[in-house]
Amino acid sequence: MRAPVDSLRAVPLFAELSKKDLQRLANSMHERHFKAGDEVLLEGAGGVGFFVVLDGRARITLHGEDRGTIGPGEYFGEMAVIDGGDRSATVRAEDDLRCGAITAWNFRPFVREHPDVAWSLLTTLVKRLRASDARQPAAG
Repeated sequence: MRAPVDSLRAVPLFAELSKKDLQRLANSMHERHFKAGDEVLLEGAGGVGFFVVLDGRARITLHGEDRGTIGPGEYFGEMAVIDGGDRSATVRAEDDLRCGAITAWNFRPFVREHPDVAWSLLTTLVKRLRASDARQPAAG
């Protein structure tokens, strides 16, 4: 099992951060553990946490439809942290899952101080939106 700073260093979202900033981020995160089958987030529920997968895999579902799995270096929960809205998908641990979790009140100031992280978040959100749009039938 890698140390939180080493795990965060492998996350593309944080690739441009200095060692000092990675340590600061790691210090503001709480490690969360989930067993296979545990629900991490529930679609439609409120939430204030952003999660980075450190070890294990998680399955994403949206409106009951399987949207695939995510693993180490990937993250989820950013939309609710950004806009304060409800969770947009359900996330379940596929196997034993270790995540770094950070609250909105810690993550928002960090992102404001690190524009590269904000840009990376925006890029990822746009990619996810485009992928979601591509799965939707054309309006007619």
